Amino acid sequence: MELNKLAKYISISVPAAWEHCYDAAMAQYRPDWLDDYNFEMILDYYGFSEEYYKPRLRQEVALLKEDAILNRICWLMHYILFYGEKTDFLNVGSWGKGADHPFSEHGSPVTCVVAALTGQAIHVQNMAERGYDEEQIQIHKNGVQRCWVGQHEDYGVDGISFELLVWMGCFLRCHLVRLGRLQYECGLKHFGKYDHLFEGEPIYIFIHIPATDNGLQNEDVGESIRLAQEKLDEYFPQIAGKTAVFCTYSWLLSPQLRDILKPDSNIIKFQDRFNVTESIDGTGSFLNFAFKINAAPGSFDYNTLPEDTHLRREIKARLLRGDPLQQGWGYFTV
Repeated sequence: MELNKLAKYISISVPAAWEHCYDAAMAQYRPDWLDDYNFEMILDYYGFSEEYYKPRLRQEVALLKEDAILNRICWLMHYILFYGEKTDFLNVGSWGKGADHPFSEHGSPVTCVVAALTGQAIHVQNMAERGYDEEQIQIHKNGVQRCWVGQHEDYGVDGISFELLVWMGCFLRCHLVRLGRLQYECGLKHFGKYDHLFEGEPIYIFIHIPATDNGLQNEDVGESIRLAQEKLDEYFPQIAGKTAVFCTYSWLLSPQLRDILKPDSNIIKFQDRFNVTESIDGTGSFLNFAFKINAAPGSFDYNTLPEDTHLRREIKARLLRGDPLQQGWGYFTV
């Protein structure tokens, strides 16, 4: 009954991770738990500005201290993010599924930011234990900051979604490192249905492709993969003795892109590095990454999409025709 009340308060259904973690989380709960954190120091550590982010976080923390139900919800988020098992942590990304507007009646998505930033000390400890150098530490700090700043600056969103809360948590829990152009997430996701493709026990290294102004230069990708071969086991010693399988789910592995782009384009060269074995609907990913539009497919008029590049023109034409746009899962071993 209590879980239903909490979930309904922020306009979502009861997540599986809440059911699994609630009793353990509440056994450690104190109504004044937020007083343990120096949010000014935390915001400075990650480089958030006074212009918008600091006052907005102060406002949300004040609300959480006044609203007993939101306070408990934020603690539950914190517990799952930093003490939950892997399956509970990954479950966070699905919390908003089926909900029209989480936090529509109480609180805001900035509550997710508060829950994440309360893990700053854990983040620092995790980076120290993994031996991160100053470059990797700065990459992580920038990654945490970008989760919120990117949503506000690129999409005008107040706070972050549950999907981004998982991504922020990946930095804070040190599940990934960036080596050159690409980011590598180790051992968090397991694609068991593909285990039979590999000799020995596979460990899946999930590749993320952060957006940059330099695009996806083939030389940069190759150098990043070389660095991963050389250094990844320093950050993730669990790789030792296993078959490292580099993989990703991405719109960049879409089979439709081969009809749109020339064979010598950097995106097609990126695809050529992978054995693409599966494709699923990727319309939302195309809208997000090609147009920076964070909206459900079909929820707006595609005629309003810009046509300032060849890729955008072709994607827009396919959307208007109702043609499929898929994202692919692919892998390679080295």
